[in-house]
Amino acid sequence: MGHELPGAGHLPLCVAELASLSHLTGVTVISVDTTAPVVSVRARSHEVPARCTGCGITSDWVHSRYVRHPADRAIGGRPVRIELSVRRLYCENPACLKVTFAEQASGLTVRYQRRTPLLQKLVDTAGVLLAGRGGAGLLEPLNAPLSRTSVLFQLLTSSLA
Repeated sequence: MGHELPGAGHLPLCVAELASLSHLTGVTVISVDTTAPVVSVRARSHEVPARCTGCGITSDWVHSRYVRHPADRAIGGRPVRIELSVRRLYCENPACLKVTFAEQASGLTVRYQRRTPLLQKLVDTAGVLLAGRGGAGLLEPLNAPLSRTSVLFQLLTSSLA
């Protein structure tokens, strides 16, 4: 009869698996919790000037902060939950039509996306190879569950871009 280890059911992540979080280099990682069934990452954007999405002028005049939760690729078979604090900044160009804009974390967020570029690439690949139902079936065990309709939608939008 085996002994039950504390936290049995989810093994600690090895250094190689944690290295797959290298796309977080564009942010300040506050904590990584690997003790639960879901790998939880808390991070915040760097305090560097960001480019306005309207005119391209850099600004460091902070309006506010808010939290984004971009979906990310699983690590070691466990889903990853990212809690990313980003800034909303004022545009300092008086001629710009945008008054405020949200900064994007390089390699981690894209405007209007709820997935990291890594997860989006996985979704796109599954959509191209297997289309709707097959792509959704492949993404399920990879801890990236999407409906067949969402996979097809992503396939269509990525082919139009």
